[in-house]
Amino acid sequence: MKTKKDDENKKGIVESFLGSMPLLGDFSKELATTETFQNKFKEIDRKIEENLRKGEKKKWGFKVNISVRPIIKEVKKDTSKVTIGEDYSYERKGNKLTLAVKVPQEKVILKIKGKNLLITSDNFKKKIELPDYFKDVRKKQYKNGILFLELIK
Repeated sequence: MKTKKDDENKKGIVESFLGSMPLLGDFSKELATTETFQNKFKEIDRKIEENLRKGEKKKWGFKVNISVRPIIKEVKKDTSKVTIGEDYSYERKGNKLTLAVKVPQEKVILKIKGKNLLITSDNFKKKIELPDYFKDVRKKQYKNGILFLELIK
């Protein structure tokens, strides 16, 4: 009858040692299936057996650093909401509203009245209903017929 100890003796010193370590056991078993590591394990086993026959005493040790600190500190839920109108779109995120509006020219007058944004110029007038009350336009940029605005509460 074959025992577990017989199997361990058959494996060799290095393979048995690594196989008995938590977390490394399965990893070392996988390594042992490759010819390269089988040869390396046999070579190290021969050196260990030779040193044991000579009676050399060496202190053996190893050092392992395993970090369990989280890589991602926290995952924040995306609370932004995108709304698309006929010729405008906006994204609301926290106390900020980013708005893109199609306008005929760069020179426009902006007025916030209640929950509405009024955009006017010489022959142009547009009223956009906002999702909440905003008090000021923080950023304004015009590019290729689109006016980009950032409103804050």
